[in-house]
Amino acid sequence: MSLLHRERSREDRDDKLTPITSGPSVGATPPAPEKSASIEQSVRTFRLFESLRDGDTAAILRAVKETSSTGTGSLGSTSPLEGTTLLHLAIRCAELPVLEYILSVATTTPGVSIDINARDKDGNTPLHLAAQLGRSPIVHLLLEQKEINDSVTNFQGRSPIDLARNPDIFQQLQLSRSIFLDQKIREVHDLVGRADYTGLEKLLDDSRVQNVLDVNGGELVTDPNTSQSAGTLLHEAARKRDTRLIQILLLHGADPFRRDRKGKLPQDVTKDERTRGVLKRSPAAAAAQRGIQERAVLGSSAGIASAMLGGASGEATLASKEGREMKGYLKKWTNYTSGYKLRWFVLEDGVLSYYKNQGRSWATHS
Repeated sequence: MSLLHRERSREDRDDKLTPITSGPSVGATPPAPEKSASIEQSVRTFRLFESLRDGDTAAILRAVKETSSTGTGSLGSTSPLEGTTLLHLAIRCAELPVLEYILSVATTTPGVSIDINARDKDGNTPLHLAAQLGRSPIVHLLLEQKEINDSVTNFQGRSPIDLARNPDIFQQLQLSRSIFLDQKIREVHDLVGRADYTGLEKLLDDSRVQNVLDVNGGELVTDPNTSQSAGTLLHEAARKRDTRLIQILLLHGADPFRRDRKGKLPQDVTKDERTRGVLKRSPAAAAAQRGIQERAVLGSSAGIASAMLGGASGEATLASKEGREMKGYLKKWTNYTSGYKLRWFVLEDGVLSYYKNQGRSWATHS
C-alpha cells in the first residue's frame, strides 16, 4: 500500500507548498546524472527516485536493504547510488511519511542501518539538504534521531544552520544545538564531580561534542573561586592538583596559555610542582601547544592565501567577501500590528542589510 495514501498533517501540506529554488521540489523530475555515470546507474537511480516519490513501500524496503551502511551500500562502496544516498534522494522528492518509513525500517530491521550523517558528493548531509530546501518537517524529523550530528560541515565548510532557508529552520537547528550543549555541559559537571574520567574521555571524543563544546569555556567550571576569576576547567583542575583531569583536558583542546581575569595561567594557580610540571612539560602539554601553533599557522596561511587569490578567481573573491561578513537572524520591529519579526541580517563592509530569509528575496540597507 502506498504511503502517500496516508492523511498528511497540516504541517506537511504547508511544507509541500513552500517554493524550493535551490533544488528539485516535491514531485519534480530527478536531477540529471553525471556524464560519467553508466546508463544502468542512471536508470536505477531514476527508478528509485520514482519509487520514493510515489511511496512504493516494497521498492523502498528493497532499496533500504540494498543501500544499508552495514552491507554494501555505504557511500563510496559498491552501493547502487553514486555520490548520494537514499536519504538524500528521499529528501529531494518524497513526502514526510516516506522519510519516516525509511528511518523506521532502518532502526527495526535486523542487519540494516542507515548512516544519517552520510555526506553526498558536495559534502552535504541529509540535514544540510533538508535545511537548504526549506523542508521544515523533515528537519524536525532528522533532529529527533539519536545519531544526528548537526555540526558536520560540507566541503565548503558550512554546517546545516549556515544553509537554513528560513527563520523556522534556523530556530529549530539553534534550539537543538542549545539543548544538546546544555545536556553535555551538565554531563561534564557530573563526570568531573564523580571523577569518572573514563566517561569524560568518551564524551570528549564524540565528534559532535568536539565541534560544539568549548573545553575552554567558563560554563564547564564548577569551582566558585575559578568561576569568580573567569578561569577555565583547566584552571580548576590545577587548583585541585588533579593531574589526570589536566592531561585529559590538554589532550582534548584545553589551552594551557589561557589566562583568567587576574592574568594567571593554569600553572600559576597552584604551587604544587608536580601539577605545574604536568601543565608545562608533559606529553599532553606538548601536544596542546603543537595544536595551538598549528591552528595559528593554518589560520594565518588561509588569510594570506585568500588575500593573494582574491583578485585571481571568482571563488577566492567570494571567500574573501565571506570573511568580511557578519550574519545571522535577529528580531526587528516591523509595525504595531506584527511586532517583532525575525530577519536575516548581514553586516558587510560597514553596510547593514536585512532580509526576510537567507534566500534574500527582499532587503533593506542602512
